[in-house]
Amino acid sequence: MKDKYLHTLRKVLEEHQALANDIDDILNDYEQLYNDALASGKTDDEVWHILGDPKEVAKDLIDTIHLKKEKDIKTKIVASMPFISLIIFFLLGFTKNLWHPGWLVFLMIPISAILFETKLKDGIVGIMPFISVITFLILGWGYDLWHPGWVVFFAIPIVAIIVNVDLKDIPVSLSPFIATIVFIILGVQYELWHPGWLVFLIIPMIGTLYHKNKVQVLVLELSYILAISFYLYVGYTYDKWYLGAIGFILPFSFSIIFGVIKITVDIRNDKKARIFVGLVLAIIFLFFALGFGLHGWVWAWQVLLLIPMAAIIIYDKLRFTSLMPFISVILFFSIGYFFTLFHLSWLAFLLIPLVAVIENA
Repeated sequence: MKDKYLHTLRKVLEEHQALANDIDDILNDYEQLYNDALASGKTDDEVWHILGDPKEVAKDLIDTIHLKKEKDIKTKIVASMPFISLIIFFLLGFTKNLWHPGWLVFLMIPISAILFETKLKDGIVGIMPFISVITFLILGWGYDLWHPGWVVFFAIPIVAIIVNVDLKDIPVSLSPFIATIVFIILGVQYELWHPGWLVFLIIPMIGTLYHKNKVQVLVLELSYILAISFYLYVGYTYDKWYLGAIGFILPFSFSIIFGVIKITVDIRNDKKARIFVGLVLAIIFLFFALGFGLHGWVWAWQVLLLIPMAAIIIYDKLRFTSLMPFISVILFFSIGYFFTLFHLSWLAFLLIPLVAVIENA
């Protein structure tokens, strides 16, 4: 019975083209297990039951061997990548005098480690910062497109969302980034910072599409369209943008009526709520004051980021990790716009992982 078991095991392993050394090692191990089981008083039938059907055992072992072999290959590639990168770097340098930007080949080291040592989804997300940096540098050095070439860094959160978010939630998750990109293009290319900020309304408009009641969705979307149309008409026709802004009361009101916006704040009994509501009103007033009073629509939108920051500070434990995305956006745009340093200001986004590491260390 033992010989039959081992013979069947060998036959199936050979059929799956396992290496001879692997087969010998496996058979030696299973022969030892079989002998130990017999020595302990087990019958052949009991041993077969304990060890498992040799055909199934062989198939499981083949899968394990293949996985191990694949992992060994990946490990060797990752381990050899520093040397491969160095060789390529010297070849580019000595033969083509491409020391710069030839050093970019060293990015192959972390990229290969991410691709081979992580799951596919995590790998795709993990390499995006490197791909973005490479693309940004190519656009900058090759075509002098440092600005608006920095837009490629939006690929990092966009890819992360596409990979990790359910398909139905992708549009609403991507809408803030799409709106920001369109807003910057309108501003940089066409000087339409105002009323270009209206593109941010696609965020609530896309979110509205998830409302279950289709009639209410239609009413809400029409209210946004009417409000935007009224705002643009009054603004361009009479140059009374502040009066045109009254139109946005319409979608805001319908959102409250239909329960899209739920006001559950107890201002009278909740001190934090009073502070937060006061700050929100002050920030909104400041936004329009800067926009209409100083014609600062180009940069005034940044003050609206103070609203989620205030909510985090008031209602949540003060954690800089939570605040850094907003702070980074403000630093990025302010440094880029006021000092014309967009080609450098993108570095502000590196503060997000840096602060996270420091705060959670």
